[in-house]
Amino acid sequence: MPAPDIDPAALASRMRAAWQAAASRFRAYHLILPGSPAFICKTDACEAACCRVFSVAMHDRDVDHFARTTGLQPVQFLELEEGQPVRLPLAQPYLLARDEGRCRFLQPAHHCGVYEARPTACRLYPHFVIYWNSATERPVYQAPPPLAAAAVAGPVVPLLLGHDGCPGFTGPPLAPADWLELLRETDHLQRNLA
Repeated sequence: MPAPDIDPAALASRMRAAWQAAASRFRAYHLILPGSPAFICKTDACEAACCRVFSVAMHDRDVDHFARTTGLQPVQFLELEEGQPVRLPLAQPYLLARDEGRCRFLQPAHHCGVYEARPTACRLYPHFVIYWNSATERPVYQAPPPLAAAAVAGPVVPLLLGHDGCPGFTGPPLAPADWLELLRETDHLQRNLA
């Protein structure tokens, strides 16, 4: 059965309604809808909060991609304990190495020194998709429905969010087709984090 077509205007309307109940739970984020400013990385205005504040979790696919792209061995880019990569009991068990309170690969002027190799979490930031159950007024963290199904009907609504700590939401307004592509890409990246 083919995935249902997503009507951006209808989905945006559902998102606005769901966001009224969800917004107080996600105070560091804003809802991104068609017409919202696009994200453009602004290294000149950025204090690289994402590269300083957050530890970057990595899954096995990220580790493999990072090693292939950079030519580095995992012991050269992962957090270590007694010379071996730390492995946490999580779906994303590894952490990208940090030095002096920031990502080891953060360059002067807040550029990423390994941009093509960056982990999925870095590719995702500053966008996130939260699935909100309008019937229970709670987020759905475990096994959210497929994006195409949730976007069309049902109590669960996907919410495309942007992190308020990022200064890059200054681009031209998102056209509905571009917004829908951003939603799909963000959802895809996020599902691959698990």
